[in-house]
Amino acid sequence: MQFPEKEIEAAIRDEIARAPADRPPTKGGWRPEVDSLVVVMVTLRVERELGITLPETVMPPGGFDDAETCVRSILAQCRTLWTEKQPQEGAQVS
Repeated sequence: MQFPEKEIEAAIRDEIARAPADRPPTKGGWRPEVDSLVVVMVTLRVERELGITLPETVMPPGGFDDAETCVRSILAQCRTLWTEKQPQEGAQVS
């Protein structure tokens, strides 16, 4: 079975796109494009969809400065963990 790259990328982007509607603007007007609360929502969704648990290190303090960095980082970690969880080819299944 192959890692569902496109589906997980779409899920990450969907959660990032939903965030502005759920968040009031800040008084200072600046925050990272993907703050830590959004990263938590992204993490919960991909964990649910893939059946894996991402480490806390997936969430850098304060979030990500931009969406593309967030997508690449979380997608890479998901791919690695998902691949490690898959049965090894030729391994006996009990």
